[in-house]
Amino acid sequence: MKTIRVAERTIAYREEGSGPALLLLHGFCGSHAYWDKVVPELAKEYRVLATDLPGHGGTSHVEGAETIDAMADEVKLLLDQAGVDKVILLGHSLGGYLALSIAQRYEDRLLGFGLIHSTAYPDSPEAKKGRDANVEKVGQQGIAVLIDGL
Repeated sequence: MKTIRVAERTIAYREEGSGPALLLLHGFCGSHAYWDKVVPELAKEYRVLATDLPGHGGTSHVEGAETIDAMADEVKLLLDQAGVDKVILLGHSLGGYLALSIAQRYEDRLLGFGLIHSTAYPDSPEAKKGRDANVEKVGQQGIAVLIDGL
């Protein structure tokens, strides 16, 4: 694992292979390890970067609300510091929402993107309530309560 300092945060990421850059973005409560089984194969043709999103895995949490757009800005800084000019994004779940934000904010940096178990459509009111309840539960009781319920 590599780490870099971006603003007030330490970002952890795995890097393997060479070729066009491919950034893998995991889902809520995940880490770069979500991609462990596919990284070796992808690294045969790509420079693969698999990051831990803010507050996940080895990436530190900072006080205040995490927004998708703020995460997108930090990912852009990660790419800058890693010397990546153009990138393909692959996002799972929350990582898909993040990929969409990066695509919208930094389209000039994109070679392409894909979504896995994610959507470009907004959440339904019921889905938002469920997501908000999970965030509150994790904030009060820690991540184990959510993981145990999976």
